[in-house]
Amino acid sequence: MHPEPAAPSAALDPRTYPELAPDAGDPLVGLDRIAAAEGVTLAPTRPWGHWDAAQDPLSVAVDSDRGTCVVEFERQQHAIRVRFTRPWIGDAATAANPTLHDTVALLDAWHRHLPLEDMARRWPALAVAPFALALEQGRALSYRWQEVRSLPDHTIDRNLIEAVYAAPRLRALYPLVSHGSLTFSDTPLPPHPHHFPRANPHGEHGWLVGDPRQPASAHTPAATAEAAVAALIRLLPDAGDEHGAPEGNR
Repeated sequence: MHPEPAAPSAALDPRTYPELAPDAGDPLVGLDRIAAAEGVTLAPTRPWGHWDAAQDPLSVAVDSDRGTCVVEFERQQHAIRVRFTRPWIGDAATAANPTLHDTVALLDAWHRHLPLEDMARRWPALAVAPFALALEQGRALSYRWQEVRSLPDHTIDRNLIEAVYAAPRLRALYPLVSHGSLTFSDTPLPPHPHHFPRANPHGEHGWLVGDPRQPASAHTPAATAEAAVAALIRLLPDAGDEHGAPEGNR
């Protein structure tokens, strides 16, 4: 792609970024030039944000069906940051202070769907988000359960979490915790369905279990975590397999 040059007021100072001197400090043109020299075809690039002299850092977006990449250039010092984003995840990976040549190589690897694990092995400075890696490797379910089971006690009742985790039919679902309540999903990312039962804190140690689409008056009180689990299982929309579903991203 051959982007239009940036407005002069938006360009970076070539004294700070001498590698962009041939491009009059325009990172859009510079990235495209370096990619062409490397024999790489970048995904479409575009300005990110207002792109004027006041914007710091100056950011370039590189679109991909895998997720948008954002390359940030600080104005006052030579500092480049690359963020690889995915919907509902945010930053799946970040790279701090790569060269422009490495930046182009990283963008190309992302666009070609090189696995995150392989990208991190090739570029050790690349920081990969644990959930993004787990999702890509088909470990999202076990990762979410490990995450929820590690939450502090004030976030969710640990007895409930452990009782739910011991029930295969509930353990086969993704746990969703919010304000002390627990519900489930059959998908690791939003939008999550609304037909799975929810357990809401009730009293000092009890629960109200029911369909979140129904009023609280229709929910079942449960005095113990075990009773709450039994009520949750009864309300599952699909009883499924007694041994639960296999690991994966479903």
